[in-house]
Amino acid sequence: MMKKRFQILAMEDAWDGFLKLKKFRLQHECHADGWCDEILRERVEGKHAVSVLLYDPTEDTVVLIEQFRIGALGHADDPWLLETVGGYMEEGEDAEAVARRETREETGCELLDLEFIGSFFITPGWCGERISLYCGRVDSTRADGVHGLDHEGEDILVQVMSREQAQSELFRRANSTSIVVGLQWLVGHWEELRERWG
Repeated sequence: MMKKRFQILAMEDAWDGFLKLKKFRLQHECHADGWCDEILRERVEGKHAVSVLLYDPTEDTVVLIEQFRIGALGHADDPWLLETVGGYMEEGEDAEAVARRETREETGCELLDLEFIGSFFITPGWCGERISLYCGRVDSTRADGVHGLDHEGEDILVQVMSREQAQSELFRRANSTSIVVGLQWLVGHWEELRERWG
């Protein structure tokens, strides 16, 4: 299969706040041959995020977090979502270091093992953000309380629940990309993890 070409005709910064927005004028080759007309697109310049589904194979429980999410406001009955832990990679930082840091900051737990699940785009139609998703082994009996960094306005409640209970929350309170992918991945891998990690 031949690689299709594209050309960026113009690019400019449209916004430089908490989110960074770029405007593109571009063309790309069409599936049916030739070049498409010029198109205008805006893209949120997302960073590379790391997310970790925390699993305790001994207790067969998951450690999730609950926090307010502006994106869910007005689109869900409750804008406090169940999520995996996660954060952005800083310059020069590797994904596993982010996984360990964010697990500690958001739950108070220490990662005992780490299993890579995969990397994916969130909403590639308008955002460049990517996520590297992991499953991390923790001791869920030590998970409790409210965590987060005050200077980032974080107010993160730790939620420990059985694997089955967490999976019953899919597409309800567990309704964002990383937790949906992570919990569905766990359906096919929990027995192997319990054998290897337990």
